[in-house]
Amino acid sequence: MSIQWTLVAFFLYVEMAVLIVLLLPFIPAQRWQKLFKSRFLRSIENQISYYFYILLAILVLFLLDAVREMRKYSSEGSEMESTHGHHGAEMQVHMRLFRAQRNFYISGFSLFL
Repeated sequence: MSIQWTLVAFFLYVEMAVLIVLLLPFIPAQRWQKLFKSRFLRSIENQISYYFYILLAILVLFLLDAVREMRKYSSEGSEMESTHGHHGAEMQVHMRLFRAQRNFYISGFSLFL
């Protein structure tokens, strides 16, 4: 994976870890409420909101790029299958389509989680 998709996957893993920590049953709700209403989090909330929107826009761009690649390689794959081309070239197109689909799922899950 390239560095951009590695960073998107890392963001997805961090989101999943935070979600798992938030779902831990032995931490009472009152403690979470104290944490989220603390002055420290309120003070950095305004500053983080700008970075959140920038990160959201970047993830949308990655999702659109993955959709574009999927459409490109799926049309190439259907052309290859109709002409019965070389097996190595056909496998290359399927490999690129697989990578485009993987990138789509990674960016989609990180965007909507």
